[in-house]
Amino acid sequence: MSTPPKFSVLVSSYNYAEHVVQAVESALAQTLAPHEVIVVDDGSADDSVARLQARFGGDARVQIVAQPNAGQMAAWITGFARSSGDFIALLDSDDLWESGYLAAMADVFVRQPDVDFVFCNMALFGTRSGLMLQRGWHRRDRDLGLSVLLGCFEPRWQGVATSGNTLRRALMARILALPAEQVAQWRTRPDDCLFYGADILGGHKVYLAEPLARHREHASNALLLDRSPLRRMRYALRRERMLAHYREQIAAGPRLLTLARLEFRTKPRPTATEWRLYLGMAARSPQRLGRRLGDMLAITAHYLASLRGAR
Repeated sequence: MSTPPKFSVLVSSYNYAEHVVQAVESALAQTLAPHEVIVVDDGSADDSVARLQARFGGDARVQIVAQPNAGQMAAWITGFARSSGDFIALLDSDDLWESGYLAAMADVFVRQPDVDFVFCNMALFGTRSGLMLQRGWHRRDRDLGLSVLLGCFEPRWQGVATSGNTLRRALMARILALPAEQVAQWRTRPDDCLFYGADILGGHKVYLAEPLARHREHASNALLLDRSPLRRMRYALRRERMLAHYREQIAAGPRLLTLARLEFRTKPRPTATEWRLYLGMAARSPQRLGRRLGDMLAITAHYLASLRGAR
């Protein structure tokens, strides 16, 4: 790109009057200025809108939109419809960005024009501290390549909480194109639609290990509210419906498994877990035994080569 990418920042807010102004200020304080900041208040019962109007009512960079309470997914859809940037950066109203967040996102998109989705680690603050993502591979930057088969057959949570995710506009549009009844079901935790939808729809993901965003931990976090067996079962059902929708969009079927070798090679430094998953998918593919074995050998060869290259 000859000019810096234009980032539309979408802030969804619900009853976080004590935090939302600070969140928006962290977006405006970026070393790479956002193209626009769109704050969608989702029917807050507190004085969120009044505080936003008082602080940003005269700021041309900020749009403040109030809608009846419909949930976070609906708020994203409202904000996205009003946006015009090349990329969509999501920010929760109780979280914060470090000042270099958008610049780091832009650097990846400029250096790798085929990337669709960049996410970073997050630092926890509030009732807990530390890093949100703590697995071994989270300690270094990583190109995740494509994960269409993983999303369809071995869905994994390849992302982070809302405020660490930035997507190319075209991919975000496809993810948000859910049936109305599913939009209503994702009042909370719509991040899952981002991660699984991006994988199944062919999004090329890159992960940055630096914690460029800060996630506020408190008793109202959506993840903490989904602990009961009843809630977990209801969540599992809506997740399956969501996965089925995205699979339908690409006409996913068993023949996709024949592409396991090709997809695995899009990952420059695959993990041991990914190696095992792709071996399993290749073994299940509807091909002759010789082709399946050949794909499994090719997958193993790429994995071993990546280990040698990492030394």
